[in-house]
Parts: sequence; structure tokens; C-alpha cells
Amino acid sequence: MKSFASAARLISAGCLLLLAAACSALEQIAAPAQVPSQGFRYVELLFEDDFADGSAWRSYATDDLFLGVADGAYKIDFVGRKYVWTQAEAQYADVVIEADLAQISAYDHNAFGLACRLTPDNSGRGYFFLISGDGYVSIRWSDGRSLQPIVEARPSQHVRRGKAKNRVRAICIGDYLALWVNDEFAVAARDGRADAGVVGMAGVMNYAGQSLTVAFDDVKVWLAAPDVRPR
Repeated sequence: MKSFASAARLISAGCLLLLAAACSALEQIAAPAQVPSQGFRYVELLFEDDFADGSAWRSYATDDLFLGVADGAYKIDFVGRKYVWTQAEAQYADVVIEADLAQISAYDHNAFGLACRLTPDNSGRGYFFLISGDGYVSIRWSDGRSLQPIVEARPSQHVRRGKAKNRVRAICIGDYLALWVNDEFAVAARDGRADAGVVGMAGVMNYAGQSLTVAFDDVKVWLAAPDVRPR
């Protein structure tokens, strides 16, 4: 897989307990909020994919891992305690990423979502915006070895649980990071470790022997800018 310059990559990680206490020394820097502290505005549509052919994303398949287009969507399907991701080619700085995410597998203790500012060398370093089948949200930083909390996993009434479709929006503008779910603000934070990179999609499983299957569709990437009016 390391030969795929901008392809999906699999990594085993020892710090993936999204639903338990933090296993990182990083300080939580975002508190629960009812409204976003910063607004945003769409400037220009940069990229969109309805996965008619999936040419913008690489495919990969083994006995216990599938990353690729199937049934008109991009699917991440794997078994075991790990996280996996795929990423596109173009690099961006300030963007809003939107996609429809649908959990297909039955086991709900998982996480899946979108990523921004990933390194183009496919090392996995970047920001991850995650929801879970049991109704949690989180913003994470990956150093390429583990997912570390920027915003700890917390329950959100905006996440549709189980086998349901959720529209997820990840905002990366300057050092401002925010996650919206089904057009509702969920969580936000500020972090300055990466200012540009490629976008991606990811799945996380914390438990050995359990599987995750999630479908991604109607991905859009917008050039974005700050707006003083929260929305």
C-alpha cells in the first residue's frame, strides 16, 4: 500500500479509544457550544464526486479490507482494530468538505468521517472529523500513527444512529476546525499544526474481530472563507 502515492492506506494504531478516556497528552481545547464561534462562507466549488466511476480515489482489496467504489458509492469495509483512510490528489488550504455517509454494518461502536489537510505522501498526518454509529462526534489529529483528540468524543443529538444516512460537513479555515452533522453545528476547535493538504475519507474500529462498512457519496469540496456571521 505504501506504493500508492495518494491511495487508501491502512495503519494499525494503539490509541484509538474514541469513546473512552483520552489516551493522549493533548489538552482538550474545545468546550461544548450551542452555536459556532466562527461563521464561514462558500467561495467556489473546487471538486465534487458522485462516484460514477471513482477515478479520483484509489481502490484496494484484501481478505479483510476493501476500499473502492461499489453500488454507486465509495465504500470502506474492514475487520479489526485499526483505522483506514483514502485521499484524493489535489491540495487545498481553506475548505469546506461535505458528503453523505451511511453506515451499513450492524455494529455501532465505531467512527467514520472526513479528513482535511492530509499530507500528500499518504502518511496519514492531518485532521479527522468523525461521527459514530452510536451517536458520538469528535475531531482528531493524526500524526500517522494514532488518532489523538482535539475535541473528545461526545454524544450529539444531530447524529442519526445505526444504519442511517448522515450529511457531514468538515470546515478547515485557518486554524478553525468545525464539524456539522445534518446541517447542524456539532463541535469546533482551533489547531494550527497543518495549514494545507489533501482531503480524505476514513473509518475507525476500536474492537478486534468487529467490522465496519460505511458508504460515502456526493462528496463536495468548496473553497471557503471566514464569515463574521455564525450560520
